[in-house]
Amino acid sequence: ALRDQCPHEAGPLSEGIVHGNCVTCPLHNWVISLESGEAQGADHGSTQTYPVRTEGDQLLLNTDEHGSATAADDMPQKEPSTAVS
Repeated sequence: ALRDQCPHEAGPLSEGIVHGNCVTCPLHNWVISLESGEAQGADHGSTQTYPVRTEGDQLLLNTDEHGSATAADDMPQKEPSTAVS
């Protein structure tokens, strides 16, 4: 999982287009790796990544430095602008 912020100008990555293992920022088309958070191509920078695991039917995100996992259902959510399947 990635922080919802492009390293370029803080664009909302959750509103970007996912393709392969990357997401393209909707503001200036920076391509960010979903695995590493690193900008791809000639762009430089990175956004924070969060470890994800599943337990039963829950998706858990590790969002702190102490390793505590939070159920994705308990995280604040935004309405998606586009559906991704």
